[in-house]
Amino acid sequence: MAGPGAWGRIHLLLLSVSVWSLISAQVVDTQTIQVPENDPIEIPCAAYTSQSGTARVEWKFEKGSSLALVVYEAKVTDPYKDRVQYTPTGLRFSSVTRKDTGKYVCEVLSTASGGTSQLRKSEVDLIVQENVISYKDMKVLVDSGNAWIIDVRLPEEVANGHIANSVNIPVAEVEEALKMDPETFKMKYGIDKPRMDDENLIFYCQRGRRAAEATKIAINLGYTKARNYAGSYKEWSEKEGN
Repeated sequence: MAGPGAWGRIHLLLLSVSVWSLISAQVVDTQTIQVPENDPIEIPCAAYTSQSGTARVEWKFEKGSSLALVVYEAKVTDPYKDRVQYTPTGLRFSSVTRKDTGKYVCEVLSTASGGTSQLRKSEVDLIVQENVISYKDMKVLVDSGNAWIIDVRLPEEVANGHIANSVNIPVAEVEEALKMDPETFKMKYGIDKPRMDDENLIFYCQRGRRAAEATKIAINLGYTKARNYAGSYKEWSEKEGN
């Protein structure tokens, strides 16, 4: 049986849904954020802007058929209060786990001086992945030179810029390449073939999607510690000024 605290949260959620559902919402932004497990993350509220009237902000978390309040009446709810900081412009998690994967919906109800109300909302699909490497850790590996960094883009994309010490194996070739014997692999790609248990086998592409596909292929072949640089070359070039 649910305790008093649980019933209180259920009541708040039902009240929030019933009142806010009476106003049609304008969805102003949707985006997807990938983050390594146990990393901090900031989730922006694109629906919030500087306004002359008053604004009320709520955050909801959707996963499958379940719905939970993260922020209500400018306060972080009990399940999140130990690791989430709230400002009108977003949420900051001190760390995330795979249980945090889901959709975060920011709803902003603004009331103009004339009394008219407008409901805007933005949505962020958060994907927390175990086999993902952050820019910070990626930079350490690149600088050390102690990693197998595989660029799975097409050769014409690579010609426009790439991460140092990476080798180009287009995603369509990854499975065949990882099935090669070590001698054939080195002859074709000019580097030693990575070991099955190597922690520093990293895949990247332009935005992370093809790299995620290549990482999945590698894991299915037994490279269980392979990782995807989710920010990929887009993030790398922005941060490195390339």
